Amino acid sequence: MKAAILLEKNKPIYVDDVQLPKKLLFGQVKIKTVTSGLCGAQLQEISGLKNNEQFMPHLIGHEGCGLVEAVGEGVKKVKKGDKVVMHWRKGSGLEADFAKYQWHDKEISGGKVVTLAENVVVSENRITLVDKETDDEFCALLGCGLSTGFSVVNKDANIKFGESVLVVGCGGVGLSCIQAAGLSLAGPIVGIDINEAKKMMVENLGAEFYSPVNVEKLIESKIKFDCIIDTTGILSFVSRLIPLLSNQGRCILVSQPKPGSQLTISDPISFFSNNGQTIRTTQAGNFDPDIDIPRYIKLYKNKKINIKSLVTDRYDIFNINEAVTKLKTGESGRIIINF
Repeated sequence: MKAAILLEKNKPIYVDDVQLPKKLLFGQVKIKTVTSGLCGAQLQEISGLKNNEQFMPHLIGHEGCGLVEAVGEGVKKVKKGDKVVMHWRKGSGLEADFAKYQWHDKEISGGKVVTLAENVVVSENRITLVDKETDDEFCALLGCGLSTGFSVVNKDANIKFGESVLVVGCGGVGLSCIQAAGLSLAGPIVGIDINEAKKMMVENLGAEFYSPVNVEKLIESKIKFDCIIDTTGILSFVSRLIPLLSNQGRCILVSQPKPGSQLTISDPISFFSNNGQTIRTTQAGNFDPDIDIPRYIKLYKNKKINIKSLVTDRYDIFNINEAVTKLKTGESGRIIINF
């Protein structure tokens, strides 16, 4: 089967034939991949920023949709033929060992879940059963991007009716945050992105758009935001926006910054307001696959979630480097790899 292999740091992804394990281990599930998302986390992997260089070469991908082909001993959540969301967050079920694939004369691995291959072996607790009629691309988004954005807004930010929200970075996660804020009846909602191509995407979701070039107008307007959500990890830019927090403002850092980055608070005494201001990090908004995926599917079926505003580009596995290049431009929302 064809798989995307990360050979070396800062090198193109290599697509080649890889052999699946001959036997499933306790708690493992074999899945035929239908579609996978391409995430900013893959750019961090390519750059070696996830402490993964020591494990190269390895398979990649952490959000996807697939069909169960076989289950290992002990697996009870799914059976052959079931449709599943593949996600990097732990859900219920067994925590299986890492799958070992054969690439020529070398044994290679990946995470507890990989999605950028025609067939994969994943841990039972990295999949969630869904109805077969659930849209394939929506299922892939549930693996990370959409679920992270919605969970950050719903859980970490705890957005209330009429609260104002500023989202920094309007990629797949940022756009999901904007959409979730709209569902929470927040307002105004503002998105900031370096790429002007995001303007239409943001406005289609009912939010205002600013680029870093004209963000001074936003700062000079003295609008206060009850929540600032950063999906870029660029702390120097976030530092400029901290003064825009309201008295009860929350700043939530979603994306991991580069090592050594600094977040500067220019007027720390402002954090001692009556209600108190906060800055916190999050791990995918505490997304719980078992609880949250069914909730988000209900919203989708009731036409409350619009993935047309999130998915902007589609590629196949053989053109994954073109997809990575497009992701680096910052012009895309979520990029989908179809199998």
